[in-house]
Amino acid sequence: MRLTRVRPTVLAALLAALLAAVLAPGPPAASADGADLVSLPSRVVLRIGGAHVVNIHDRVFAALLPAPPATGFRVIRASGGVRLQDENTGGLVYASTTEPFTQLLVSEPDQAPPNSVFAVESPPSDEADDLTPEEADDVAWIATIRLAGTDQYIGRHFAEDRSLLPKKVLLLPPGVHAPLFVIQPAG
Repeated sequence: MRLTRVRPTVLAALLAALLAAVLAPGPPAASADGADLVSLPSRVVLRIGGAHVVNIHDRVFAALLPAPPATGFRVIRASGGVRLQDENTGGLVYASTTEPFTQLLVSEPDQAPPNSVFAVESPPSDEADDLTPEEADDVAWIATIRLAGTDQYIGRHFAEDRSLLPKKVLLLPPGVHAPLFVIQPAG
């Protein structure tokens, strides 16, 4: 799949991060495996495959329709990447296991579950060539998101594309092509 234009009106909610609100902005987090990590603002929304990312009953989905609205996330730097904290609930996005096709969940507030650190990486340059914003005020990042410490990217199951229902955001099997996320500062 290849995106050709990125506009703020098309962008929506991303996964955001942790329970510690004391982390200051700075350079991008360093990945333990040396991947090129993206430096993000402290609050973001994101889209994947044309759908905005939402928290529905503590489960992470990609919604194609405007309702439910996109979820805003706080980006909290952590060792090896970032944690994504739902701005409404205070819970962290995490994977309950590292089994392929495990849906991402949102924790209870003030909990830091395992598998809650994600590496937000720049895509290979050949994939991002046509993704330059049209205007200077079009601010967005194109990135892949990987569960830190693994070779498993997160994405949605494209077999569900024949429905308008929200799609599960899940861990993909190792070796599966990493889908691109569009990440925009939350307003």
